[in-house]
Amino acid sequence: MNYVAILLCAIASMIIGGIWYGPLFGKTQRQMMGGDTMTSEQHEAMKKAMGKMYALQFLLSLITAIVLDYFIMGTPVIVGVAVSVIIWFGFILTTIGGSALWSGKPKAWAWKMFFISSGAQLITFVVYALIITAFK
Repeated sequence: MNYVAILLCAIASMIIGGIWYGPLFGKTQRQMMGGDTMTSEQHEAMKKAMGKMYALQFLLSLITAIVLDYFIMGTPVIVGVAVSVIIWFGFILTTIGGSALWSGKPKAWAWKMFFISSGAQLITFVVYALIITAFK
């Protein structure tokens, strides 16, 4: 297991999420999650919890990178990327799809959330594979 690669994966995940859920799709995501209707008190409470939320997300990203490293460690880049995409397709895409299906949100919003979330995860998994295979 390459700890430098795993740490870089977690950092990359945070950067990808910051861009994806910031300038690219942040406004849409906030609207769909009800963030545009929060009271000022709810908004402040969320801001106070952000540090803990980012720390937990970083930990979750480390776990994902560790598991993915187990499956693709020592493989050529193309194999690592292929395995990552297969894992994404078989587990991540289907899980996010199920969440969208049962979210109770209007159909158009649920599928927008699905495409935004699954797209971010696809990019993250491919970047993880590139980082991990670069450290073979």
